Amino acid sequence: MLREISDWRPLRILCGYRIAVAAILLLAFAAGHRNELFPLVYPALFLEICLGYLILALLAFTMAYAQQPAFALQLHSQILLDIFAIAGLIHASGGLQAGLGILMVIAVAGGSLLAGARMSGFYAAVATLILLFEQALAELAANTGHGSYTQVAALGLATFATAFAGSMLARRARENEALAAQRGLDVADLEVLNDQIVQRLEIGVIALDSGDRIRLLNRAARELVGDVDTRRRPPLAEVSPGLAGAYRRWRETWAGALEPLTARRGGQEFAPRFHPLGSQGRAGVLIFLENLTQMRAQVQQVKLASIGRLAASIAHEIRNPLAAMMNAAQLLSEAQDARSANRRLVEIIYQQGKRLNTTVENVLQLSRRTPPSRNRIQLAQWLPMFVADWREQQGPDLNRVSFELEGAAVAALFDADHLRQVLDNLTRNAVEQVEQAGGTPRVVLRMGRDPSAHPFLEVADNGPGVPLAIREHLFEPFATGSANGTGLGLYLARELCEANQARIHLNEEVAAGACFRITFADPLKEDD
Repeated sequence: MLREISDWRPLRILCGYRIAVAAILLLAFAAGHRNELFPLVYPALFLEICLGYLILALLAFTMAYAQQPAFALQLHSQILLDIFAIAGLIHASGGLQAGLGILMVIAVAGGSLLAGARMSGFYAAVATLILLFEQALAELAANTGHGSYTQVAALGLATFATAFAGSMLARRARENEALAAQRGLDVADLEVLNDQIVQRLEIGVIALDSGDRIRLLNRAARELVGDVDTRRRPPLAEVSPGLAGAYRRWRETWAGALEPLTARRGGQEFAPRFHPLGSQGRAGVLIFLENLTQMRAQVQQVKLASIGRLAASIAHEIRNPLAAMMNAAQLLSEAQDARSANRRLVEIIYQQGKRLNTTVENVLQLSRRTPPSRNRIQLAQWLPMFVADWREQQGPDLNRVSFELEGAAVAALFDADHLRQVLDNLTRNAVEQVEQAGGTPRVVLRMGRDPSAHPFLEVADNGPGVPLAIREHLFEPFATGSANGTGLGLYLARELCEANQARIHLNEEVAAGACFRITFADPLKEDD
């Protein structure tokens, strides 16, 4: 049975072999006929058959490349052409004694590789019958040089044996080919599945080859290092010099913790981890990028849920009794017959109640905070409005606070309400620190871009600065260096910044006063 899926390449190879045989026989005829090294009984017939065989072989080769007509028709006609042409050559050369019978075996074997077992047997039967017919003609002509029936039988058996062996070999090859094709499809499906899994991972994945060139990266990695055309396999140093430097330091020791890096897009922080493939990374390296900014945001959501439940409990249990206590203390302080000593005690009660109420309000702010709605804010236009609103809310007592705006105008990607809360906390802290030191508050709002081109905003004051003892825990809840502070203002500011993919830290390079810097995500890179 002919294979269902035709393979034209082996048929073309068979056509090439046929052309080579015809050409070699012609050369042998031309060289041997002159010096009687190639004796023939019918030389003219041999030459005519060789020329016709060569012409038909060239025509078959052309049709095989054109794939017209159908594969089955070409295969059957060509094998039969081989059988009859070789039989004619055997007859012209004087019988099987000339040694051309092996060509018959090869022709049938070639056909059996492309056809099924049934057609292979048919080819062998046709070849054997023609050889028997040739031997019968020789016997009738009483030409003893044509060989014997024993030779014909041996050649016929060889023809059948090679035909069935070739068909079995071809069947096994087709089965293996079908199995390989199925496995290829399975591998392709598995590759697509793996690609989908890798692309949907929350952690960034970069695969390097043995030459430190990027051959794969998923969607999470693209958000951190940018879009990369993996088809040209660019070097890692070209895509992310910072990550390439961390990779080189890791290769020096093959171990050790690495410092977080800042992404080129969005200013997000990520921590790289490297995993070698093969011995000493000879097959490449996998780089896992953990988005620290995103992880902090997720941790923040968990913390906010806990704080929300705590805040609800505080609001019910503390706020109402506290309000009653403060009202009572205020009424006592306004009584006309209150003595000066009692008035001082009442004032202490009122001030401490006010401080406790501030703590409750800060905790409630954390629980009520809505998810950020980040927008592009032009700081040079937005900050004067913030200063005017802040003065209006604080009343006439704080009108003596001076504000200064410095630096080049930049845009920040931030929720406007969240930024207002952050600056309100920072400004309040600055004013309290300066007033406790006995000075006149002066707050400087400084804009600009850091060396990595990310926009920033600094809030600096002319106070005594942050004590060294609390700098390490400055942004932790309830960490404060003020006798009247709650320790929640800076913690709330950090949480709001992280929710907006920004960072806040104490700028310790400033010699005088305290200076807090907010580094924003770059809105220009976010839009790319």
